[in-house]
Amino acid sequence: MPFVTWLRQKLLPRQREAARKAPASKPANPGLAVQPADATHTPQKIDQPETVDMGVRMHIAAHDPQFSAKREAAVQTILAAIDRVAQAHGFTKKPKSWAKLGALGTVSIHLQRSRYGFDCQINLVFQPLPEALEGTWGQDEFIPLGRFYPPPSATAGTLTYLDIHQNPAALDQPMQVLNDLALPWLLAHLTNPQAPLLPCGHA
Repeated sequence: MPFVTWLRQKLLPRQREAARKAPASKPANPGLAVQPADATHTPQKIDQPETVDMGVRMHIAAHDPQFSAKREAAVQTILAAIDRVAQAHGFTKKPKSWAKLGALGTVSIHLQRSRYGFDCQINLVFQPLPEALEGTWGQDEFIPLGRFYPPPSATAGTLTYLDIHQNPAALDQPMQVLNDLALPWLLAHLTNPQAPLLPCGHA
């Protein structure tokens, strides 16, 4: 038997046996083990609070060809809501307001549209029979509904057209304030000579 053949027969079985008994290789650092190819990582979702940028909303509205129609629809919804409350307190509908006469003068409700065309506010007015104005009316031509909100603020009582168009229920709070707080205070001016001297709303 040739020497090379004899050597191969002696060595090959030993090499196979050693390979069979050898332990499986491990990664150098178990913490860095490679993830399976099909493993996916889903990042944790963090809820961020929604913020409303009125400037952005106005910009979008200005470029919305349907905004004029939405605005007018919202105005009609607002006028109808005011009309229901005003008539319940004995006011009469005028072309641009609601008014009620009394022994001491006239009280009225007005809807003032913003010059920017994005919102409006409700104003209250008292026109006394005497020429002299006293108390609150000596300082203000009108009292905005926002003065009756708890607490009052610069934006309280502002009616945003897009909000009303999207959700007419947004009128619930201002109509409640008008009905429960503002109009009872305003109507007192028709019978109480001291009413103009009383503090308005939460002022």
